[in-house]
Amino acid sequence: MGLLALREAFKSLFKHVTTKYPLGSPTHVPSGLRGLPQFDEEKCTGCGACASSCSSKAITLVNEECRRSIRIYYARCIFCGRCEEICPENAIKLTDKFELATTNKNETYVIIDRELTRCENCGKPITTVRQIERVKERILESIDPVIREVIDDDMKKYMRLCPDCRRKLSYKLKTNTVKFYKRWWAE
Repeated sequence: MGLLALREAFKSLFKHVTTKYPLGSPTHVPSGLRGLPQFDEEKCTGCGACASSCSSKAITLVNEECRRSIRIYYARCIFCGRCEEICPENAIKLTDKFELATTNKNETYVIIDRELTRCENCGKPITTVRQIERVKERILESIDPVIREVIDDDMKKYMRLCPDCRRKLSYKLKTNTVKFYKRWWAE
């Protein structure tokens, strides 16, 4: 018994016991297979909708002093597609790639950094600068041109405050909606 084991050990010095991975041609992928999510960093605003919908916690948000990091850990991803469905900017698309085997640990995650906005009144983090710009852009393009200038002025004041401070300061800053009602009642 000992000689057989010694012979096998000697053989394995010159011949690999396992095969290289992946062996042969790539696996055929059927159409519609949900695979690895691909993130378009240019479209991503850093809103965090994907992180809030990720049931496997593969996507997390980390707010630091003046930056928000969106961290995507591919090894945790279950390819459910919720992130793709909920992303308001269509910055996430599921690919047909599902093989995660790699020797480079840096290929198993992605980090997207965005500049974080803080409330001018209390200092709490609000959201990313890019998200505020995108929300403002969407609102202004869908508003009646007659009141667009007034709304734009209000948004310049309003978007720099957290929701708590907005409520507290809306009358002081004259950003409340009563001014619109007064205009219509007068007519």
